[in-house]
Amino acid sequence: MHSASRSMRCGLAVVGLWLFLLPDATGIIIRDDRPDSDYVVADSDYPALVDLIERGDCIATLVHESYLLTVAHCAAEVNVGKMLQVNGVAYTVAEVILHPRWNRRRDDYDIALVRLAEPVKGVTPLPIYRGPEETGSLITLVGRGDSGTGVRGERGASNDGKLRKCTNVVSQVNDHFIEIFFERPGEEGITALEGVGAAGDSGCPAFIEVDGVAHIAGLNSWGDGPRGVRVGQYGAYDYQTRVTHYLEWLDSVVDFPDPPAVRTALSIMDLSPVFPALGSLEGISLTFTTAIGKSYTVEQSPGLVSWRVRQSGIQGTGSPVRIILPAEPESWRARFWRVREE
Repeated sequence: MHSASRSMRCGLAVVGLWLFLLPDATGIIIRDDRPDSDYVVADSDYPALVDLIERGDCIATLVHESYLLTVAHCAAEVNVGKMLQVNGVAYTVAEVILHPRWNRRRDDYDIALVRLAEPVKGVTPLPIYRGPEETGSLITLVGRGDSGTGVRGERGASNDGKLRKCTNVVSQVNDHFIEIFFERPGEEGITALEGVGAAGDSGCPAFIEVDGVAHIAGLNSWGDGPRGVRVGQYGAYDYQTRVTHYLEWLDSVVDFPDPPAVRTALSIMDLSPVFPALGSLEGISLTFTTAIGKSYTVEQSPGLVSWRVRQSGIQGTGSPVRIILPAEPESWRARFWRVREE
């Protein structure tokens, strides 16, 4: 495990000068006002995820029939000849490929590939993200590390071997990392399944959905917090290796498969402006169908490429839901909207 680097802390202004070094954040820590069962997912939902060191200690993701993607500080502990289970089938590690500029004393370039001796059959590789800047995007982390709540964070966490997923919104990025922030229940911007990393699952994928398909945008790497906030507590920061920064290197090693077919997002039944009795545009009204037990995110885009979260954590009722979002400059003109399930 490693701690935050000076270069990262200076590069992200929100983190500022008040941070102190903490262990890396690499599992799933959840809200204290939601049941743990809301976060637990079946292994069969993510057959491309592979326990790299042992169950609950480092994860890699199948991105090509013969390659796994993970963080370098995990891959460095894997030896050629090791047997890995991919969806219950054993495969032999043929080669470990660390980024050539990674070293153990720094967090930068924390990315690696693991080549398998035989191609994986029966499991679809997951695509990597190649879109525009990730700031404002909703991400989903999936991991098997220590789990607890934001009250005590990593210090109060334990590992039961279960796979969990959580969501968050990208607060900012730099060349090497994607940053997310752990909001407290009731704070503006919190998602329905808000969470961050903790010990045990370095390398777990952070997904951004593109046209209904989950793409790997980040790899959980490390965590930090302002003075008095420990890893995994409310108010902590979590950092994912930013995959788009390493596309040139990745493409030089792997001949990635074509991206998956586009899947249509949820349809919006009604989209209309809201005007007061007299005056300018006040808001945008959206109505869309929902299912009981599901939660939804509304996103906005200037050109169908980069999407920004306008509201998340909208609870489904089994009936159409109408929300009104405050108007922003150019909210009505030259904008696109979509609703998707979290």
